[in-house]
Amino acid sequence: MAITRRQFIAAGGAAGILLSTPLVAGTTATRVELVSAARAIALGKNQRLQISDHGRQALWYRHGSTINLTTGAANETRIVAAALDGDNAVLLDRSQRRLSWFRPDGTLARHINLTDLLEPADFVLNGDHAVIADVHGHRLMRLDIRNETRTWLESDLPLNGPASLAKTRERITLLTLGDRRLHHFTLAGHSLGSEVSTLTMPGGLAAVNGQLLIMDRCQKQLCWADRSSPLLTLPQTGAQQLAHLSWQPGSNLLISV
Repeated sequence: MAITRRQFIAAGGAAGILLSTPLVAGTTATRVELVSAARAIALGKNQRLQISDHGRQALWYRHGSTINLTTGAANETRIVAAALDGDNAVLLDRSQRRLSWFRPDGTLARHINLTDLLEPADFVLNGDHAVIADVHGHRLMRLDIRNETRTWLESDLPLNGPASLAKTRERITLLTLGDRRLHHFTLAGHSLGSEVSTLTMPGGLAAVNGQLLIMDRCQKQLCWADRSSPLLTLPQTGAQQLAHLSWQPGSNLLISV
């Protein structure tokens, strides 16, 4: 069931509005929430991370509490991605090239330096491993987060600007911005090949109920990877732009505009 253009426009003028029509992918309904002036990242378990000030401030909304997470000096910090690892929040700092684990009280539990990456852009967790996209280094790393060993993943074609990752129960998909390709891998990191995205300017991925959702910045729309018609569209004449999308089981689909 697609959300109509009228409903999307009506919700576009304010932050945090839930659209009345559920977004349906597979058998589970997911509601859509627009978030203004921040990058909102769904963590699951009714938790989220909200990033503002160009990645310098990260607020963890957890069970009615708001926890300010600090990874270092503000001018050296740029948080771009996050995930839950058990009860801890894991943050990816692009500027400091670091993964940091924070306890539920906001204290730093540990960190892993990623100095072998040039510009980490996104990551996903899969068991004891993190898969991290290096957009400027044109590489994809698989990191064992327990012993910190690292391997490089290869696709059928070179990775031209790896920028966004999404994980379903069966595979991990990487979006490369330089050639608009979707590279698919098994959860163990083996290549399943790649394909060119049909979108004009794909800018981000999210896995929603086992299906792949792609954000098209140029056309201001969201599309399922296997369907040609857009699911959601912002008016082309409006000032709002699609900036980020994020989903985890039990959460709304968070669309940052």
